[in-house]
Amino acid sequence: MTVDVTIPEIGESINEGFLAEWSKQDGATVAAEDPLLVLETDKITMNVTAEVAGRLEILVAEGESVQVGQVVARIDPTAAGDETPIAAEAEAAEPPAPAVREVPPTGADASPAPTADLSDLSPAVRRLVEENKLDPSAIKGTGKGGRILKGDVLALMKTPTTPAAEASAPPTASEAPPSPPTPMPGPTAVVDAGQRQSRKPMSRLRRRLAERLVQVQQTTAMLTTFNEADMSRVMALRSEYKDSFTKRYGVKLGFMSFFVKAVVDALKTVPEVNAFIEGDEIVTNHYYDIGIAVSSEHGLVVPVIRDADRLSMAGVESAIGELATKARDRTLGISDLQGAVFTITNGGIFGSLLSTPILNPPGSAILGMHSIKKRPIVVDDEIVIRPVMQLAVSYDHRIIDGREAVTFLKRIVDCLENPERLLLEM
Repeated sequence: MTVDVTIPEIGESINEGFLAEWSKQDGATVAAEDPLLVLETDKITMNVTAEVAGRLEILVAEGESVQVGQVVARIDPTAAGDETPIAAEAEAAEPPAPAVREVPPTGADASPAPTADLSDLSPAVRRLVEENKLDPSAIKGTGKGGRILKGDVLALMKTPTTPAAEASAPPTASEAPPSPPTPMPGPTAVVDAGQRQSRKPMSRLRRRLAERLVQVQQTTAMLTTFNEADMSRVMALRSEYKDSFTKRYGVKLGFMSFFVKAVVDALKTVPEVNAFIEGDEIVTNHYYDIGIAVSSEHGLVVPVIRDADRLSMAGVESAIGELATKARDRTLGISDLQGAVFTITNGGIFGSLLSTPILNPPGSAILGMHSIKKRPIVVDDEIVIRPVMQLAVSYDHRIIDGREAVTFLKRIVDCLENPERLLLEM
């Protein structure tokens, strides 16, 4: 009995998605928890995994819109063990890469690729046969009904070549070391030299992000204020304690935890920033869920650190690490992305010197971090060289006045230039 692969429920407000890509080929043998497909919605990109082991039958092609609960594939558990043991044994016995290139005959007498019918082979087996110019009729199948499995092909490939094949090879071939396999180019590896443009469809996540950014610009009175922070004391503190911090808590002491704690302190000092507009009302939050903007190869996401005011520095760093891993592995859930009261974005990791970040609703303010650069500044009427970071806070001027915004950012700067304040809560 086959097991249906369905589009899971993601969130209350999400009913459909976009099947971006299949991680496995049709007919492939998959293990339980193997990633099967990449699902994109207007809020998140995620992997859908296999519930059971077996052979995969794909029903919906890449690029199609899918509904929550829709069956997009089936898995036959009875076929779970057909290929795996033999293939695994063959692969473990000898690395496949050298064997792949030693089997086909070489020289002038080499025969062309076989013309036998390959339609009965699985995609993985067919690709292996075609790449190595093997004759399917010469391969003994050990699967059900004599079906040729991947292990059968690998077993043939590691069989020593015949004398005839050795005779047709160049005289020095046996003395030369085996050549590594030639890498197969990806779908975008080759670009026509005369091509001046290329096109690809926007992902659903990218389209939704574009819509939200335009909406923010059109529906808010966004303004940005700037300041700079002398990072020397934070850097000295981090340098002194980073090794012992990692040894004790098992996580690295980064800069982001200092900024999260500074933001929480500033939000408590200027509660007007911790608010948003809902209809004709101003809603002030009395909790501190801080969003951290993460740019990945799949698009921009903003996972949320819950109740950041209740976390230690180590707790903040652990939360950041967990969310970053989820973003990279496409395992973020909707609950990880909703409800940020304030957002921090770090353009400095890409080399940005200064920028104006765009608001991330429902929050009414966002902090932009930038690169740390050594600059001449005046300290006690003397010019000194200090590591300086430019900071920017964009805010909704409808509910946050300039005084509150400037006071808020200045409080962040004070916390960073006097990090002891974060520990003493002063």
